[in-house]
Amino acid sequence: MTSPSDTRAATATAQEEVAHPQGFPAGSLPIGREITGRILPPLVALATVFVLWWALYLVFPRLLPGPLSTLHEAVRLLSEGTFLFHMYQSLRRVFVGSIVAMFFSVAVGIYMGTVVMGERFFQPLVVLGLTIPGLMWSLIAVMLFGINEIAPYFAVAVTIFPMLVINIWAGVKALDKELIDMSHVFHFSPWMKISQVIVPQLVPNIFAATRYGLGLAWKVVVVVEMFGTSNGVGYQVMKAYQIFNMEAVIAWTLTFVAAMILIEYGVINLVERRLTAWRPKVEVWRR
Repeated sequence: MTSPSDTRAATATAQEEVAHPQGFPAGSLPIGREITGRILPPLVALATVFVLWWALYLVFPRLLPGPLSTLHEAVRLLSEGTFLFHMYQSLRRVFVGSIVAMFFSVAVGIYMGTVVMGERFFQPLVVLGLTIPGLMWSLIAVMLFGINEIAPYFAVAVTIFPMLVINIWAGVKALDKELIDMSHVFHFSPWMKISQVIVPQLVPNIFAATRYGLGLAWKVVVVVEMFGTSNGVGYQVMKAYQIFNMEAVIAWTLTFVAAMILIEYGVINLVERRLTAWRPKVEVWRR
């Protein structure tokens, strides 16, 4: 007769064989699949864009510059001594304006989600802000402040502020009610409720708002730099446009996009994983 210990040992062996098939060392297969799953899809996406761009260039050679000539132009821009200066100016304006907007949007979003009168007061203002295009704010900022650093900061902040508020406000309204009730039971002060209950649950919403805000902020900054600054990526794009240098226009665009992608994967993703490591991982219809 088989003893219970033998049965448990046989079951464990069978499970080990299922988890690690023959021919693959334990732990090597999942790691390989994880690396492939993370690296291969982005590479395929970039390759798809490159192939479509090349196909359009072959069909309309006079309409669109080729990928190789644009790549050569991007390399030339990177080799110039002024590239980092102009890139830094644009990134600084993007981040300063975004930080200002995020600071106020978190405060207003929490206020709207926790106070009924605050929601009724700010909701029409937020909706009004959503209807005004970023181009209009850019022109207004240049006309108000002239050619200085206040114009891009102002344009970025007021353009992305309503979008960020909507995100934070929705996150507050979707908070876990049990945690809110617990804070009432333990007689948390308003500041303790915000810092220890509300803000930790809003971390995913804050990072989602950050991604959306940065994507919109750089569009606004480029427009402001086209009309109201003497440096930055937008200024260089306008110079290339005036001499009808399509390769330079696309090359400056691609370099800025590459910089934002590096910031996304090299900074924002890492910080988000660290701050949300305590949250249970939920996989919904994902394989």
